Amino acid sequence: MTEEEKPERRWVLLGIPLCLAMGFFELERAIKGNHRSWLYTFEWPFFALFIYYMWWKLKQPQPDWDETDDPKRELED
Repeated sequence: MTEEEKPERRWVLLGIPLCLAMGFFELERAIKGNHRSWLYTFEWPFFALFIYYMWWKLKQPQPDWDETDDPKRELED
């Protein structure tokens, strides 16, 4: 693992468990009668999925930009 990957991975390793823990915390509050917490019970795990998705998406190789495929070139010519 390179030095550039460590901060990205740290966000994933800290963010996902934190979001899941907050989801369980809100579930306990919802069961005890706080009706607004039902929304947060489902929202926090969604945030955890979003963190994982963005981490996965940013890890995908990006295609190199080819100047011949630039749509602006067609307008300039």
